[in-house]
Amino acid sequence: MIPTSSSATTNGCDNISSNCVIWQGPDISCIDLCNGDTVSEVVAKLATEVCTLITSGVVSNPNLTGLDLTCLNIPGTTPTTLVPVLQAMVTDICANASSSVPTCTQVVDCLPLMTLPACMRYNDAQGNPVTELRLDLFATLIANQVCTNLASIVTINTTLTNYNTRLDILEACVLPCSGAVVEAQVVPTCIINVGVLTNVSVLLLALEIRYCALETAVGLPAAINSTISQSVITSSYVTLTNTSVSYGSVAGWNANVVNLAQNVQNAWVVIDDMYTAIQNIQTNCCPSGCDGVTFRYETSNVLSSSGEIGSVNFNFQQAVIPAAFNDCSGSTLITITDGAGVTVTQIVNVSTLQNVGAGVSISVGALNVSTALSVAVDFCVTNGIDTCEESQTSTVPGVVPCPTAITVSAITSTTATVSFINLIGVLAVYVIDILDSSNNVVATFTQNSPGATVTNTFTGLVPNSSYTARVTVTKGGTTVVCPSTDVFRTTTATIACADGMDVAFVLDYTTSMSANVTTFQAGITDIITAVDTASGSNDYRLGLVLADEGKTGSPTYATSVEYDPGLPIAQRIINTGPSTYQYLTAVELFQTNNTTTFQAQLAKINTGNPTAGWPMGEGADGVPEPTDMAIGLIVETNAILGAFRATAAKYVIIITDTYPSGSDDAFTSADITRLNSLQTTCALGGIKCFVFGLGVQASYSVGGVTTYPWQDFATGTGGTSNTSYSTTVMANAITSSCPTP
Repeated sequence: MIPTSSSATTNGCDNISSNCVIWQGPDISCIDLCNGDTVSEVVAKLATEVCTLITSGVVSNPNLTGLDLTCLNIPGTTPTTLVPVLQAMVTDICANASSSVPTCTQVVDCLPLMTLPACMRYNDAQGNPVTELRLDLFATLIANQVCTNLASIVTINTTLTNYNTRLDILEACVLPCSGAVVEAQVVPTCIINVGVLTNVSVLLLALEIRYCALETAVGLPAAINSTISQSVITSSYVTLTNTSVSYGSVAGWNANVVNLAQNVQNAWVVIDDMYTAIQNIQTNCCPSGCDGVTFRYETSNVLSSSGEIGSVNFNFQQAVIPAAFNDCSGSTLITITDGAGVTVTQIVNVSTLQNVGAGVSISVGALNVSTALSVAVDFCVTNGIDTCEESQTSTVPGVVPCPTAITVSAITSTTATVSFINLIGVLAVYVIDILDSSNNVVATFTQNSPGATVTNTFTGLVPNSSYTARVTVTKGGTTVVCPSTDVFRTTTATIACADGMDVAFVLDYTTSMSANVTTFQAGITDIITAVDTASGSNDYRLGLVLADEGKTGSPTYATSVEYDPGLPIAQRIINTGPSTYQYLTAVELFQTNNTTTFQAQLAKINTGNPTAGWPMGEGADGVPEPTDMAIGLIVETNAILGAFRATAAKYVIIITDTYPSGSDDAFTSADITRLNSLQTTCALGGIKCFVFGLGVQASYSVGGVTTYPWQDFATGTGGTSNTSYSTTVMANAITSSCPTP
């Protein structure tokens, strides 16, 4: 095929030669068609194949000679060509269609049902029995069975071949049928034909018979192993004959049993032990008469609401009274006697009480239960033949109860009231001791013939000191020292501000505090006015200490004439720490009504450069700062500002933005310990400390609990803390804490 000569396209297709179109489908071997052939070749091969089919496979009226057409009942001579036969078939089909015979739409629908033989019947998926199948299914079932039988025949033939081979070996080597090979013989010693030469085959058969009999009698290995693991007795079990000895230490015991012999050996060890134990029981068991009676009792106190002994309980469960025995005359006598010889008696039935868990309680209200009580139990039981008697005694300790609740109230700086309820009557004698922290008795009180309540107020105690109260009770000749109460602490001595005031100021004088120092300087009049007013007609004294730190032996203001020689050397302390230097400067000492000199000294600091000026300090590495060292110089014996007056209200005002550091420029547990020590000193001396500034927020954590060291310190001395740098806030805090005169 070639393209047309027209340049136009037809039906949207370009005119192109069939030789230029390639077959890209799969190879088709039956017509020799290959991927890559031209369309011309494809069409030619297909046309050739069609012609071949028509020529060789399709005949318009083929010869049917030899075809059996009897069932068609064609009248006349049986046709030999196709058309008459087809006509006869059509005629027959039409005739059948008009009859009562059903028409089969598919061949399978007209196949007959075949009854299954008994050996091939089965149940379908629903469990229904299948006894007949359509012919095609019947044929399939038979075919499958034939295939299964064939496979089984192959297996059987293979097995028979194997058996033949093995029989050949046996016949040739073990049981020869000819005289060519002579069977080996041995002389048995116990199984069969003892001492007589016997064929090995005979001996082997006898051995098999004996082995099978032994296996039946003993059991298979699994049964033997089960027997071995059955025992629960291990090496740690103690023997019955001696409870201090375990089976593991007995000769012949196998700790780790792995076979029946070891298991049986262990069983014999246990059997021998049991034999000895049973023999001992037979020898010593079951005593007759009084030998079978055991007299025993236990006592316990039953306390009354006052804590004293109200009754004594007797429990006889440890006694053994055989069933044939009863108490003599139906009773056993119990006698309880106090220290004065007064007695209480009661008759009980021990043979009954031996089975009573609650026992029996005997009231002792008439006795002196403060001292020990003597108990006597006169046992007597009889079975009508034997009478068993025994008297047993014991002692019940007396009880003098301590007060259930000892309270300490109305605590002041020098007094405290101790009180408690008396539950044991007027015969008791109480002694109350007040003990100091060293357990020394500093005050005592004795109460005879007490009423319902015992109380006493102790005076002369030291302010802000720790004490405990201890009560000693005596009754009926018995004395009991009761545990001391919890520690209580007297309050700080209260001195009214109107009696005079000593106020010391500690300034954190480091770089970060420059603006805050300026604020303090500008508002100092607020504080001085508040102090002057609060002290009334009496005098006041003001003092000022700077706390600074640096890397060298001299502060930034060392050359200021106001510092040196402006201040005496005793007021210019330079401490050498592990890595830094601490500069502690007493700018103004305590002086009476010293507003003028205090303000003048305060005005000198936080000014220009030396020599005329007095600049802010360095502060070393920033935080923390040695403010705690400055407090120590004020409140302890060295008293850098001069000693506080005993008759004046005492205050220390600390202004800082960080932690205390001590001498090592670091806040550690040592600084916490130091603050606690300073707190105690201040509390005992009646010195109230107030902390102002952001240092109040500085915290640390111990065991997950966050605390604020400056806040705890201030509160512990009776003072307060505040993050403010306002002098008004400071003035109000000071005057608000003034005690009432």
